[in-house]
Amino acid sequence: MSVLELSNYEFGDILGVGTVGTIYLATDLHTGEQVAVKKLHPRVSRDPLIRARFKREMTILERLRHPNIVSYLGGGREDDSLFFVMEVVHGGTVQNLLDSGGPLPWQAVVEISRQICSALQCAHNHGIVHRDLKPSNLFLTPEGVVKLGDFGIARDLTRADLSSDGVTVGTHAYMAPEQITGDLSVSGKVDLYALGCCIFEMLTDRKVFLGENYAQLFEQHLKQAPPKLRTLVPQCPEALEQIVFEMLAKKADDRPFNARLVQATMLEIAETAEAPETEKAKDDYSFHVGREQLVERIQKRFRPPAVDISWKRFALAGAIVVALIAVLSVVAAMTQ
Repeated sequence: MSVLELSNYEFGDILGVGTVGTIYLATDLHTGEQVAVKKLHPRVSRDPLIRARFKREMTILERLRHPNIVSYLGGGREDDSLFFVMEVVHGGTVQNLLDSGGPLPWQAVVEISRQICSALQCAHNHGIVHRDLKPSNLFLTPEGVVKLGDFGIARDLTRADLSSDGVTVGTHAYMAPEQITGDLSVSGKVDLYALGCCIFEMLTDRKVFLGENYAQLFEQHLKQAPPKLRTLVPQCPEALEQIVFEMLAKKADDRPFNARLVQATMLEIAETAEAPETEKAKDDYSFHVGREQLVERIQKRFRPPAVDISWKRFALAGAIVVALIAVLSVVAAMTQ
């Protein structure tokens, strides 16, 4: 594991604050490169379980080298507090896109899902189950590359679990039934369930289940069938609705075999979408429309609002100036 020192970095803005750590934007003083530094909160740094989880996240990220997973750059310790450094991703998150612009076009959702499936397959091949897949953990580059991040509660199947038996771990709105019940046989299928929840939310801008508290949410995840996607989003392809329905199966064995299979389905959905007649045009459509839509939504978040320069605004501004001149003239006359 690469050992670093905090003195090598100049800290800038806070990028995020969690229950156990804060992520800062920082500059590497040797290379000038911008990075993200995650520091364990001092108030929890002496908790053995939290320290163990933080170290586990570092070792997991070091093992997972993949273009769709946030890159780990090294870690260290300062004043008995742990930290690690990773690449900074400048395009925000999928959650940011939903908050700023509502639901995403289904082609963009297919593109996001295709990339995340590639990241999940890499993680699962290494025995890593993320366990906290959600829109706020799907990071975006300005070029439309999606990167899976925040492995803080990930399960390493090659080592003993850090959670106590039967303990529920995850974010309520995205938890698979076996995750809710604390099943010891948790596998990568919980990530497929969470991805199904994410796809549903990206398409509809609402959660699959809408319980008012965690007890209601758990009950719905365990027993209630999800709403039909095409009822809420008529333009959603049937094949996309079907794969999401399979991913949201209550029993892990009823979900797709692995993330690679879901990825192949996403590619097939893109390739069979309604497109121009010629093969070349169809190929261009299949591989670029979703990415172009995604990039457009990312750029829209950072684009300054358009200035209305219509004749009505000019007329209003002119009227205000004329009125102001008239008032000043009256005031000047009265003071003479």
